[in-house]
Amino acid sequence: MKQQKCNFQLLFVKKPALLLALSLIGGCYNLNGATGYYGADSFTLIATTPANFGLTSKSQYSPQAGHDCRTYSAGLGGYVTRRHQKTDEIDEKNVEQTARFDIPLSYRAAGCKMELTRVDVAIDGRYGTSSLDIGGDVGGISVTGDPSHATSAQSLNEIREFRGLCTWFFQLSVERIDKDGISKILSCSAANTDWSVPSDYFERSKPGGAIQRSSLNGKNIKFTFHLSKDEEPSMLNRWIKTTGGWRPCQGSTTSNRCQTPPTFRTFKMNGRECTVYPHCKE
Repeated sequence: MKQQKCNFQLLFVKKPALLLALSLIGGCYNLNGATGYYGADSFTLIATTPANFGLTSKSQYSPQAGHDCRTYSAGLGGYVTRRHQKTDEIDEKNVEQTARFDIPLSYRAAGCKMELTRVDVAIDGRYGTSSLDIGGDVGGISVTGDPSHATSAQSLNEIREFRGLCTWFFQLSVERIDKDGISKILSCSAANTDWSVPSDYFERSKPGGAIQRSSLNGKNIKFTFHLSKDEEPSMLNRWIKTTGGWRPCQGSTTSNRCQTPPTFRTFKMNGRECTVYPHCKE
């Protein structure tokens, strides 16, 4: 598990079009050199990834209502507003792994009190040996002070678990260095207790939801990701499934979609000329 990283994001008040991000590794400091610190209230994020995947959690802190978090920056020539981010990571391994991250609910620096507003949970992995054979997706929770905005009114007396079923979507690559080979896109969707997701892709959602801040202290929030055994084409009506596997359609001069009756094309995979995916030959 990597050590957490802390940084401030400073937004112009007078010039909102500009953004300055300072990343100070090894500690969390304000512009005057004083060390910031987290509040005592926190929850535990328990993250589980499948083999060959890593995970990054980014906790976002914004100024609490009523707190003056502006500070003057001589270098920028104007006032900036302090914000804060806490990053936790687990590296990719060839086995399933689970990590626990302590997520404080507040952060204070130089008289500015900030509160946790969001936790993004990103998963990333690889599907091949090339440096380009990688993909990722993201879920997360919004932390709200308004009960009406929370996904559930439950008091979180037990562990709250968000499940993400991740699928590799394959396609014919259009990249020059791997043209007509196979590239993939990772998509993770919110799954129910049976680890199923809607069959209609457009009805799927990302893992996560909204949770009331007052219900989080001392609780456990789980993000559990599984990798589907089945891969799917990245676009509709580009491949046809046969008994031997998926065959890519030739398309026409005006459309890449499968025609009626369909004609098929070959593609490249691991240095071979193939007719079906994933087995290459029928």
